[in-house]
Amino acid sequence: MKAALIRFKQSGNLHLVINAIGFQCCWAACVIGGSAWAAVVVPLFFIWHWTQRKANEVTLILVVTLFGTLHDSTLLNFGLFSFPEHSSFVIPLWLILLWASFAATILHSMAWLLTKPWLAALLGAIAAPWSYYAGSLLKSIELTSPVLVVIALVWGALLASISIWHKAFQQVDINTSNKTQY
Repeated sequence: MKAALIRFKQSGNLHLVINAIGFQCCWAACVIGGSAWAAVVVPLFFIWHWTQRKANEVTLILVVTLFGTLHDSTLLNFGLFSFPEHSSFVIPLWLILLWASFAATILHSMAWLLTKPWLAALLGAIAAPWSYYAGSLLKSIELTSPVLVVIALVWGALLASISIWHKAFQQVDINTSNKTQY
């Protein structure tokens, strides 16, 4: 067992496990603890994540967080979901921080999914509604019945788009690095 753990640590995959567990801690802090817990746990996750970040990842995190904030704020303003004791037209801080935490998994613990756009779409369409539904069971969010379908469609498209974008970005990167320099 000890030898297996040493091989795993040497394989360089430990940071992927820490990234996945860190995100789950962020999810719990945000959904269960609200903005107060999120304001503590998410920055701690990002302090660690900063040491693991990849090129252009800060831009990806900002774009995904902005997209998620605009998307969920739109659903909020259309009355498709609401938050107890929250009256702003923008989603609560904890949900914005949750979007940022999710974005920090894309090039790390979820990187395996980036080469499979159809699987990314399917996983997004299934897992995201369950996550929102779990939040509703914990009384962090109140959902209307059609919103889970909207969330499934948007998340499926979002993860497929990120996967396709990543493939295209990698192809441009490969083509650029293969050019002969004079």
